[in-house]
Amino acid sequence: MSLNKDIAALFDPNFDEPEPPVVPPGALPPSWAAAMRNAAPTAPTAEPAPQHLAWSQVPEASMPPVEPLRTPTASPAATEPPVVDDPAGPRRGRKRGKTSEAEFDRQRTAAKKQAKRDRKAIRLALTGVDGNITRTRSTSTAWFVQPPGPWNMRPVGRQRQYIRSEALVLANLAESGVTTLHRRVVRTPWPVRQWAQQHDAWAEPIDDMPGALSWADYLHGHQHAMLWDNPTLKGRYWGIDLPPRSRLGQALDAIAQVLGNVLDWPLLGRLARLVRRWAADAFINERDTMAEHLATIERHLAGQGVRARPATPGQMDYLLRRSATLGLPLDADGVLAGGGDWEASDIPALEDLAQVALTPGDGYTTVSGLVDGRDYTGYAIVLTVGRMAPLPIPERMLPWQVIGDPSGEPIEWSERIRVHSKGETLRKMRRLTSKIEAQFDHYTVEHDESPPQELAEQHTRAQHVISDIEEDHSGLSVRTEGYYRLLVVGASPEEAKNKVAMLREMYAPHISLEQEHGQYQLLREFMPGERLANYAHCRRMNVEALSAGMAAVGDRLGDRTGVVLGQTASIAPRPVIWDLFAAHSKKDKSGLTPVVAVPGSGKTFLAGVTVYQAVRAGAYGVVLDPSGPLKKLAQLPEFRGIAEVHALTGRSSRPGSLNPYRVIVDPRRTDPEYDPASPDYLDDLDPAAAAAAQYEADMRAAAAERISVAVSVLKMMLTPARLEHEWTETVLQTAANKVGGERHHNLREVLDAIAVIGGEDENVDLRTCARSVHQDLVMMADLAEARVLFPEEGTRGEVDDVDSSIRLTVLTMPGLQLPPEHTDPSQWTPQQRMAGPLMHMAAWLANRLVYELPRHVRKVLFLDENKYLEQTGAGRTLNQRISRDSRKWYVRALVCSQLPDDFLGVDGSDDKSALSYEVIVGDLGGNAHAIEGGLKLLNLPLGEGYEDLLANLGSGGEDTLDEDTDTSDFDQARRFVIKMADDIELVRSDWTHFTHLAHVFDALNSRATRSAFGGAA
Repeated sequence: MSLNKDIAALFDPNFDEPEPPVVPPGALPPSWAAAMRNAAPTAPTAEPAPQHLAWSQVPEASMPPVEPLRTPTASPAATEPPVVDDPAGPRRGRKRGKTSEAEFDRQRTAAKKQAKRDRKAIRLALTGVDGNITRTRSTSTAWFVQPPGPWNMRPVGRQRQYIRSEALVLANLAESGVTTLHRRVVRTPWPVRQWAQQHDAWAEPIDDMPGALSWADYLHGHQHAMLWDNPTLKGRYWGIDLPPRSRLGQALDAIAQVLGNVLDWPLLGRLARLVRRWAADAFINERDTMAEHLATIERHLAGQGVRARPATPGQMDYLLRRSATLGLPLDADGVLAGGGDWEASDIPALEDLAQVALTPGDGYTTVSGLVDGRDYTGYAIVLTVGRMAPLPIPERMLPWQVIGDPSGEPIEWSERIRVHSKGETLRKMRRLTSKIEAQFDHYTVEHDESPPQELAEQHTRAQHVISDIEEDHSGLSVRTEGYYRLLVVGASPEEAKNKVAMLREMYAPHISLEQEHGQYQLLREFMPGERLANYAHCRRMNVEALSAGMAAVGDRLGDRTGVVLGQTASIAPRPVIWDLFAAHSKKDKSGLTPVVAVPGSGKTFLAGVTVYQAVRAGAYGVVLDPSGPLKKLAQLPEFRGIAEVHALTGRSSRPGSLNPYRVIVDPRRTDPEYDPASPDYLDDLDPAAAAAAQYEADMRAAAAERISVAVSVLKMMLTPARLEHEWTETVLQTAANKVGGERHHNLREVLDAIAVIGGEDENVDLRTCARSVHQDLVMMADLAEARVLFPEEGTRGEVDDVDSSIRLTVLTMPGLQLPPEHTDPSQWTPQQRMAGPLMHMAAWLANRLVYELPRHVRKVLFLDENKYLEQTGAGRTLNQRISRDSRKWYVRALVCSQLPDDFLGVDGSDDKSALSYEVIVGDLGGNAHAIEGGLKLLNLPLGEGYEDLLANLGSGGEDTLDEDTDTSDFDQARRFVIKMADDIELVRSDWTHFTHLAHVFDALNSRATRSAFGGAA
């Protein structure tokens, strides 16, 4: 899709394709559907044709065939035209078709006259569009589009800079001679069809299983769920009014419009066409003379504060069509036509898009029209921004034009602004000061009375404005006056009024929203080229206060391709889509993703849903879930035959399956880093020898790593008292070195080597320590939990090679006894001491299952209970490897922990926050230390109010034992603060409308009433 059609893609990503437009069922708010049901007749009607989603992979054969139209039958005689004899007989030289052409011209002329009479009351002022310039008889406006910008989770200093940058753009426009502008904020439906198409192209979906959820139905369900909340995207237009047109150009346009009715006349028609051509040439000449002025405007708007670009033909088309259909639902498949050049004869098409009616005294405008062949009636109320108190933006308030966005209503704005130069403002202020002083003298001198206090206050404010302008050299003191309207639409008058009451409550007490008379004229004011409806409630402020509205900002997180995580919950709700592998392929970043939250916060549920979606899209998934609820993922019918569950404890565990010598694999000679043609060996005299040397070095490193891991595993089995003995480390290290680091060894050989040291070593202290260590380790090796670490006598503890046909592997540890927190390790039972080495080697096995797959395939690794890995040096090494090598191996590693300290290196380990390109932080239980660590992990500053945000990530209610007042489950959807690159947003993991995944939620959580909302993990 070309870049010049990006806004068009927001509501119809495939308008270039020869596909009939279909409005997705969820594209309309639920209130519209309810209103339609209430207004439906009670008489039985024919069943409507089945509606299909905006996009799917359903084969064409599944579409119902279109029945041919049936025409009423007639007798054979009636099918033939009657023959009428010409009473005058045949006429020679008769011009065929002349009479019919004259009759057609007469009917067309009569239709034009009738249309002119019918449209007289509703005629638009717009006379045409050329490129990104709209024109009326007397004015022309150049339109530019500003992309949505970020706001949430930015430091206050940066937010203040956003405001100042936009204010400087307005000041620069004023310096360039711009006096008036019309800004519009429009809404477009969030592109669910585009997501589905891109997701299908991005994914390599697994094969459909009979009786299971198919890939097409999976995409259908996701689109329905995302559309249910009616998510929208903003588009902000800057309409810069150009200098007035010349009198000649205006006269030619007027004459051309008058002569438009005689275009087909023999002589006057030629003159009319000539005048029309003159009018067009005059407008082009005027535009050419303004080329330098337009270039200056474009340069200012392309600056840092706005980054706007000239509107494309598709963007202009959408602006006009949307402005003409305000009050109707957003059309997800609106039709774009033409190349952006609207002539005078095209403008009536806008007037026909909607029928607008106003009943005096109702306070709203009724708008009726067709949206994809269906009748809709909306009730529109235009509110005007009234008196405004001082606004603490950005320190304590959202920008004043987005205060209503959290309501979820797709609010649209129209701003008519006049920018005053410094000299004009000074003259007005001094004239106002003179009037105030004259009134003051009138009270004190002429009547000897005390003047009202308001006079002194007005005089003081005027003097402050004068001093600000005279002493300002940045341009931020430039003054403006404007009228700011916002549109509210409901499916019924009551709903529209309720929305107005809600918005007034949200804006109070700092800003009052006024519902003025003349609602029809106020609604027309949103259309480009229309005049100002009235002059009430004019707001006067400097450009910095005006820019504090920041109408273009919104939630920004994720991209348009990938899996669904939930929806944003800060400003305007929109789906959060995550390309799990964009950090690897596009940004060259690590795939490590810390997932930090206390138990019961939903982190395991979120990770499970993410793994499910990734495997559905063709990735390989490896899950280490000690507690075991995720093992049911492998039992879903979609994963039949391609998923396995490995129990690493209990009766079904395989002896030696966690043998450190087999779990840690050797590098493969065929890996790309050992290819002599690799760029790494370009500077070597003998690339083949250098590559072979690197391979041998990595082989030795793998052997050393096996020895290190074997020692760590054995140390974790010993009591603290035994570890504190000065010879324990020497005994373990000596025995492991004697065994060696090759893959055919196992831990029982290390125990045998320790026994040899205890019986043959010359050092008495070493022999004594070795005997005690051997005795303790043999006791631990005889535990039922240890069978996976110590293979049976005569075996090596084979570990099966990775089966590429298995897409999902779940490693569980049923019955694992985790040591209690805040308990002295000396008090742990032998079974509890075994938890550490088992978790440690299970993580290594998960790591092996990932790294034995080819590098180019997508992989998702989920490690739960990471805190037990960070307790050992080898475990920290594993985490570091995941952090650094995940990019090279195309691995998305979701590593869960209860505390941010596990990733911040507060205990002396490596700080991995710099390697965390994406971070997910959930409820931290209100712990101040954990919240501080969470902010560091998110790279958010301390002391700017983010602490309260993380402290309130719970359910949003109060937990009490009183059943009547308990609101702990007020919002059952779990909330997370998610960081992706520099974008950080508050996200609700709400799965209420994803009904097609109900079986997945049941598998992830036994409490079905909570699972659909992302319930407790």
